[in-house]
Amino acid sequence: MPRLSSAIAGLLLAAALVGCGGASTDVAIEMATKKVDRATVGRALDEFRNACRPLFSRHAADVRAIRAVVSDEGSTQVRRFGWGVHLDLTVTLVRSPTTLPAPVDAEARFLIGGGTRPGVLAFSATAAALCGLEPATGRSTVFAAAPPLAELLPPWVATPTTEQVAAYRAEEARALSGDYQSQRNVAWCFVDGCTGVEPIDDVRACAWRKVILAAKHPKADASDRDNVTLDCDRALAPADVDVATAKAEELFRKIYKKDLPKAP
Repeated sequence: MPRLSSAIAGLLLAAALVGCGGASTDVAIEMATKKVDRATVGRALDEFRNACRPLFSRHAADVRAIRAVVSDEGSTQVRRFGWGVHLDLTVTLVRSPTTLPAPVDAEARFLIGGGTRPGVLAFSATAAALCGLEPATGRSTVFAAAPPLAELLPPWVATPTTEQVAAYRAEEARALSGDYQSQRNVAWCFVDGCTGVEPIDDVRACAWRKVILAAKHPKADASDRDNVTLDCDRALAPADVDVATAKAEELFRKIYKKDLPKAP
């Protein structure tokens, strides 16, 4: 039997990824981890189809291609959901979509994970619309729960080393002594998880952001006010902001031996 040329073989592989029927809503899968197999990924995609039915029915005509990268590589967003293995899925739309309300992005991105918070995260208004969802006022992302994913996609398991914990505790001590950059680093750890040395805690992150802004350190810049907007006003409900403010008052008195100034 003659050998296939590399070009023809590549075309056949691409066709196989799209699927037997070649439908635009078939999902091309790229495996970037060995922690799950393709059969499991297929079942996870079935759960995505259940959670995002309009994409595969009402809006199918506007879809040009769908690609999913299966990975266990961490990111802030992935860690915040407690996801280990997850699917990063991108939907590419046709040039002039007709089933979606304008304005429409050229691509729509989703994250799909299991663990303790199984579900689908739509990253934009376009992604949300494809799933029949709508972002809350002032938000661009929407989360849709999909409980069966908990049995399919493993959670993020944090295993910080002794050295990482010691380094963080030293950073925390510097933050409590008033060091500006260390305070920012500690605040970020409560947002990101920092290899598991601290649990993700949005209230404590907000408290530190308020302390940093109120301290008016010589090195402070506009990003410190932006961080209060992002990690307090947009991330928390009003009641949680009140709790964070109380924690900020305690921290400020501990560090600077005086009351937290009132926000302007």
